[in-house]
Amino acid sequence: MSKYLKLLIAVLALAGCAQQQVQQPAQQRVWIADWKETESFSAPRAGTTAVIVKDKIHLIGGVDGKNFVNVTEYAQINKDGTLGPWKRGNSLHEERGFMEAAVHGDYVYVVGGGNGPNGQHLLRTVERARINADGTLGWWERVSSQMEVARRCSKIIATDNRIYSFGGFGGVLLDSVEYAEFKPDGSLGPWQLDPEVMTLPRYINSVKKKDDRFFIIGGHDRVKGVGIPDVEWTRYTSAGNTAKWQATTPMQQGRYAHSSVAYGDVVYAIGGISGAEYLESIEYTKIGKDGELAPWKFTTPLDQTRADFSTAVYDGRLYIIGGTNRDGYLNSVIYTERNEQGDFGYWGTEEEARAVKARLLAKAEKKAILPNDGVVQEVIQAAAYTYIQVMGKQDGLVWIAGPKIEVQAGDRIGYSKGVNMSNWYSKELQRGFDMVIFVGQVQKQ
Repeated sequence: MSKYLKLLIAVLALAGCAQQQVQQPAQQRVWIADWKETESFSAPRAGTTAVIVKDKIHLIGGVDGKNFVNVTEYAQINKDGTLGPWKRGNSLHEERGFMEAAVHGDYVYVVGGGNGPNGQHLLRTVERARINADGTLGWWERVSSQMEVARRCSKIIATDNRIYSFGGFGGVLLDSVEYAEFKPDGSLGPWQLDPEVMTLPRYINSVKKKDDRFFIIGGHDRVKGVGIPDVEWTRYTSAGNTAKWQATTPMQQGRYAHSSVAYGDVVYAIGGISGAEYLESIEYTKIGKDGELAPWKFTTPLDQTRADFSTAVYDGRLYIIGGTNRDGYLNSVIYTERNEQGDFGYWGTEEEARAVKARLLAKAEKKAILPNDGVVQEVIQAAAYTYIQVMGKQDGLVWIAGPKIEVQAGDRIGYSKGVNMSNWYSKELQRGFDMVIFVGQVQKQ
């Protein structure tokens, strides 16, 4: 056989293999309502703030469970949505957590927050860092203009000409808003209290801007100690003046220590705390032309319960960064995409979908098994909690507080792990307890 004939046979064989490969049906892609994990940051923290600068996520400050920190770090966002290794950035001048940051012009601004034991030292200070050409940040510098009111957990929005601070804790829960004008060199004019106040105090809430409107979402009820579902909004002018605040459609779930993100005219409220429970639920609404919100709907939940975490949106993907829950502080980062229906998830193979389904089923079965049980001794019903004195096999005679449930003395209940609160005083009940265990689940056996 000539070498030319051998070559022809080889070419035909390769063509046949290629044709077989082309004819093989591609594996069907399916929508998977779930999250992906990516690179974790250096150490578990909550109460951080995050901003996107070019193709990088910057994570700033926070509390590690014991101490407030002045640490900043950043990660490159890859084209496939994963993150590169986190790298240490320049440190803030002051340790701070439960603050927020905003990007405007050539600078990132960090405003307010708290530090010290339990965050009791409230901050009115502002720092800024110049944005470098590669998306990293320069050295932080103190801004001479300080807020009128020291605020922890206030929310920050930057418009074309002003930076606003909404609500927070300033010794009491605040319903006030203040702002400062941006100067051409990036410095700030004096802070001023806005003459319009919100319809109710807002603390550990979230805020979003859409066109010429501000939306304030949820927060903490100072008397009942629970999350509120209330939402309100106002319109502001090109000069920055705001109109009277007005209520709109509330969420289905009261929540605080949550976060919110916006995709065009669709707004999502994510995670947080209801009062007795850390939440993994997410709900969303659509903003109407008149500022009114459509009824809220639930969508794909988080990978686990989370509160006091940071969020960032880049190239349509949503990133959830750190936070805390009943098991402790987190340094994990998860991300997801969004389909045409507004639900979170990603496109994958049927094999991946089966693996996710099996994992979520195992998670649900594990969640259904409550580690503690006992016999009810006394019951006190509050507006959002049921207080139950229980003789438990594991804990002895204790008070627990959990989601509303109808039980009576003599019933046997199961209950989840909880957070111990010593010397707890309920303003609603006008009663003190030596200790209450706040739990997320209570079931009548």
